[in-house]
Amino acid sequence: MSTQAALFITLAVVLAAAPPLALGNNGHEEVVGGAGDAASRKRWPCCDECGVCTRSLPPICSCSDTSASGCNPACAKCVKSIDNDGEPVFQCEDMIINFCKHRCTRPAAAAAAAEA
Repeated sequence: MSTQAALFITLAVVLAAAPPLALGNNGHEEVVGGAGDAASRKRWPCCDECGVCTRSLPPICSCSDTSASGCNPACAKCVKSIDNDGEPVFQCEDMIINFCKHRCTRPAAAAAAAEA
């Protein structure tokens, strides 16, 4: 195994083992809890815009989805930041196994077919 491959694997293991250290809070405000109801908690974890994933099987991923109404109550690390329009948005920065496996919303094609 080459030195680069060994270094990459070591880095991936360290990042997967210590997500709070790897992600940090990037100067954003951390919010405990968030908006949501029992139905959204039941569907969670879900993600429409997948972030960074490890190469492990199954993958451990972050999600890049943001919401103006807050994070799912099951999110352990909900971060509040300001979008380009100056409005507050929330993002769950948890690293979760198979976070990106299920979409939170239906794909546009499926939604259009359901409406027709």
